Amino acid sequence: MNSDAWQDGFGTRKLLNAIDDLGTLRAALADDGLPPSELRTRLLRLHGLAVAVVNDGSQHQTTRTFDLATELEDMAADMLEAVTRLHEVLSTLTALHPDSLKPQ
Repeated sequence: MNSDAWQDGFGTRKLLNAIDDLGTLRAALADDGLPPSELRTRLLRLHGLAVAVVNDGSQHQTTRTFDLATELEDMAADMLEAVTRLHEVLSTLTALHPDSLKPQ
């Protein structure tokens, strides 16, 4: 593969952006022995609020339930965008893999 094909097909800055996206996901998911993620904590809080509304008929929790659900929906959308960008970067790079270098 010549360097022009590489530069035209893939900018390495995309990999740095993908690493940033991975950091976004890692922070949301809190892997590698970190404390439980904020996402998990907030989902448990949402569950408690939903139980109060649905099972106990607690109308004063309804607004808090939907506010938190909306916040979490936005967080999930941000994570989905990050994963999509990560996939696109990796797909762009693997598409440049010359047949001559692929395992036989």
